[in-house]
Order: sequence, then structure tokens, then C-alpha cells
Amino acid sequence: MRRLALALLACSALTLAGCAQDFDRGPDGTVTDKVKDGKKFYLVVDPAKGGEEKKFRVSKYDYHDCNRGSKYPKCVDD
Repeated sequence: MRRLALALLACSALTLAGCAQDFDRGPDGTVTDKVKDGKKFYLVVDPAKGGEEKKFRVSKYDYHDCNRGSKYPKCVDD
């Protein structure tokens, strides 16, 4: 019974604290485009070291913090 109560308490604490979205970090480079697909947010970055543009998923906060032409991940860290 104690384990169940402890588990419920832990779940409640996590719910109240909010769930941070943890997506893989994209390549360093310049943001060339932003894409919103329903409740999913993506950035398209042209890598600083050459190569192809890469589209990757980010949190809605990172999506709003990074504008086209900004440097990723600096736009997230500021």
C-alpha cells in the first residue's frame, strides 16, 4: 500500500512540475525555415560545416525562440 501511495505521489509531483520535452539536438547552423505540423514543431537548419539542410523536431519554446536567419543552438540558449 505504501508503494502505491509513493508512486501516486511521485506521479503527481511530475504532473505538477510539468513534463519537459526532450528532443535530440539538431546540428549547429543557421535556421532556414520553421515548420508547424499540428502540435509538432520543427526547425530546418543549414549546418555550419556544410552538408544538407536538416529538419528536426523541437519544443514549442525553441520554435518560438529561433527565427529564420538566427544561429542554432545560440537562439535556444539566449
